[in-house]
Amino acid sequence: MSEFSSAEQAVRAAGIVILGGGPAGLAAARLLHQRGLAPRVLERDASPHARSQGGSLDLAEQGGQLALREMGLGEKFDELARPLGQRLCLMDPDGTVRLDVDESADEYRPEIDRVQLRQLLIDSLPPETISWGAEVGGVTPLPGGRHRVRLADGTHVDADLVIAADGIRSHARRLVTTEQPAYSGITFIHGDLHDPGPESFVARHTGEGILHALGDNKAILAQRAADRSVRVYFAVRTAEDPTRTQGDRFGNSAAVREQLRETFAGWSSDLLSVLDEIDSDFAYWPLYGMPVRQQWAPHSGVTLLGDAAHVMPPFGGEGVNMALLDAVTLVHALFSPRHLTIDDAIAAFEQTMLDRMAGAILDTNAGGELLLSPAGTAPLMSHFIAAEAKPA
Repeated sequence: MSEFSSAEQAVRAAGIVILGGGPAGLAAARLLHQRGLAPRVLERDASPHARSQGGSLDLAEQGGQLALREMGLGEKFDELARPLGQRLCLMDPDGTVRLDVDESADEYRPEIDRVQLRQLLIDSLPPETISWGAEVGGVTPLPGGRHRVRLADGTHVDADLVIAADGIRSHARRLVTTEQPAYSGITFIHGDLHDPGPESFVARHTGEGILHALGDNKAILAQRAADRSVRVYFAVRTAEDPTRTQGDRFGNSAAVREQLRETFAGWSSDLLSVLDEIDSDFAYWPLYGMPVRQQWAPHSGVTLLGDAAHVMPPFGGEGVNMALLDAVTLVHALFSPRHLTIDDAIAAFEQTMLDRMAGAILDTNAGGELLLSPAGTAPLMSHFIAAEAKPA
């Protein structure tokens, strides 16, 4: 009699391909590698440093931190994490500071730069695990439950199990569900201050953590990174650009600065001075999300993790925490003696994941209502006051 469950036997014999080398995909690869497997990760970036990985992330104790500790990476995370990143300065559009608090009193959620987290996961894998510059062009079912992953260079990879962690536009999504991400009504435009001086109003009030300046359905949000740079997000409620080509205009920094000055007309000149301090190109980021409850069709040999499964706006910082938990939950299911087949394990994982995501999506949507409100800072102030009034 085999020492392994039926599902585990199948997993150990399977050719496993992971689409996407972001946190979810790399976490799944790490967890499988710990169990003696050699999955292949297909990542479109030419190298780990081919593009900016975005701002910093806060990892929850029962979310991303728990997942990293299961991967054996807890101590390395602790070396990189920035507890002071939980400091929040809340400001009115006229520059008046309404609140300056340490959010760690509620939960320990230290910050780590996205690029640091990705590199931590990359370094935990054998170099041959990740195929860089492997852009996926499509995923097609084959007889027997296998799949063919077509690459942009004309080659392909066949797999017994496809773990799709390749983001909001995942090529595997159509195999699982017809539901597509919907525009949230909010768009971010962001830029960076690579070396802010002591005279920078925004950098000074960002401190080691974050700044939230909130007005009428608008916000200027800033966040400190490990290299001392500051990323600044200009958030507005605006109609969707159905062509998704608006970002093509963002190479003209002077035009973007002028547009933002018009959008935030009447705000403090101290706050708007950051527009002259940004020394990077601007980037365009319309925010998308999924409904609280999704309907997935029966499928075999494929599943979705992270943004590919449940993209959400960044309010509350749940996206990466849920993505890392997805990887843990999936691998637990694949190696559980309760499941007879890989598809049984996938079905159990997906039910758990989708149930967990319902609460996370509700919390994220509520966070967006707090940050971009017609009442400016008032709703978030009320939220903090109510939290402080709760009995310990």
